[in-house]
Amino acid sequence: MTQKLKVPATSLLVLEKAIPLYGSPLQQTYINAIDFSEVSQASRDMTRAYPPGADMIYYRKQAIREMIRLRLEQFPAQQMVILGAGLDPLSLYLLETYPGRLSRIIEVDNGYIDVKKKIYEEILHIKGLQFVHCDLTDIVLLEALLKQHGYSADEPTIIILEGVIPYISNEEFVQVMQLFSSAGRQNQGIVDYALAYSDIPDNYLVYHRNLLKAMEAQLNITVNLNTRQQIMDLVARFGQLDYLEPLYETEKRLTGTNRAFHQPGHGSVEMAVFSL
Repeated sequence: MTQKLKVPATSLLVLEKAIPLYGSPLQQTYINAIDFSEVSQASRDMTRAYPPGADMIYYRKQAIREMIRLRLEQFPAQQMVILGAGLDPLSLYLLETYPGRLSRIIEVDNGYIDVKKKIYEEILHIKGLQFVHCDLTDIVLLEALLKQHGYSADEPTIIILEGVIPYISNEEFVQVMQLFSSAGRQNQGIVDYALAYSDIPDNYLVYHRNLLKAMEAQLNITVNLNTRQQIMDLVARFGQLDYLEPLYETEKRLTGTNRAFHQPGHGSVEMAVFSL
């Protein structure tokens, strides 16, 4: 690309921390097309407030990749819907890692999905990759646009909701997931959620509090926090919980040790996988 595309620092922060995960030439071409010059101060502020932030993002994304891998072993063909897709090039990783395994990938976001689409169109020419500009909380419009872009309710589906629950209400989360409920529970949801203070160990409360303050200051929001029990109760309204995975378990499974996170609640976010 002759000119790098600029987007606000808050949208770049998570992507910057995840850069080590995207090492292929195609993925690097995507990363290099984005101007990260405005993220440096926000990144430094976040690192000071929450030193484990880069590890949190890295292991969260690695957990999602592993959950997708396991799911793809179960069904020979399925589709994927990435809600709140943001700038993360997960779809590039999947297209390169599992060629021909996904009938379609639909990315949905209300922010910079058009920026992402522009970059993808310059570096990638492939059918079955759709971009939907939509507010996730507009359920009627979301359902209509998903159908317009090829979503099939009869096909097994992986639904990714990464980094979204902290910014919407629990009722909105339930309503979105209900769109994907199936009679045979053939679909799988993979989400992360920010833990309530009561589920954070005392030895991690300072980190957790600093992270939330930084997020709320940068984005001018109140972060939606949940206990593990609340997440289980919410999932029961539209599906069946398969398992919860704390970040310390992800780190141990992937590295064989616990360097950053040592017990449930360390890392401030956890993962949930469910059938719906």
